[in-house]
Amino acid sequence: MKKLLLTAITSLFIFGAVLAQTGKGHKYLGGSFTFSYDEDGTVQNYNFDTGVTQYLNHDIVSFNISPEFGFFLSDKWAIGIQPGYSRVSGTETSNFYSNSNPANNYTYTRKYHTDIVGLAVNLRYYCMLTDKFGIYPQMGISTSHIANNFTNGHFAAYAGPNVVFFPTPKVGLNMGFGNISYQYNYLSHGSFVNASLNNNFNFGINYYFGGK
Repeated sequence: MKKLLLTAITSLFIFGAVLAQTGKGHKYLGGSFTFSYDEDGTVQNYNFDTGVTQYLNHDIVSFNISPEFGFFLSDKWAIGIQPGYSRVSGTETSNFYSNSNPANNYTYTRKYHTDIVGLAVNLRYYCMLTDKFGIYPQMGISTSHIANNFTNGHFAAYAGPNVVFFPTPKVGLNMGFGNISYQYNYLSHGSFVNASLNNNFNFGINYYFGGK
């Protein structure tokens, strides 16, 4: 299956020198941009007495942009606000093949897209082990909704470990690995809990500025 996945995590870079990267009075800017394209998509066959319907969902384009602004409440605690926007688009094709009369065969194709908006609040606890390297557990809550139907969406609460490295005084490279999360679906009223430690990695870049 031909599949192109491009993930670019972006932030603002303004170069300068500060005495410390973290601590009360400091702020940070960051965010993420994710893009993926799946040409082949998925194929499903449905058998009926009159024939077979082949359903294809292909040429799927997905992207998400989520900027983040945060500030330190104390030397170790920081809170971040992260709005987000996502779009998923593609092409749906239905092919019907009659068992008795080929003249009844038909093909139906339509293009679709879904827009999703959301907002997250993240809380971090920084523990700097050296001047350049530290760890920070992050926990947060988020809500997301289908743009044209706000009753369709979900609420989530989550927590997970992260590490951060500062190659320069103002730029922090962070990596998260694994998390535990709870999700509640507004439409179905269903919920589930998920825990993962080894298959959920994410990377980010943050720009730190300000001071006491």
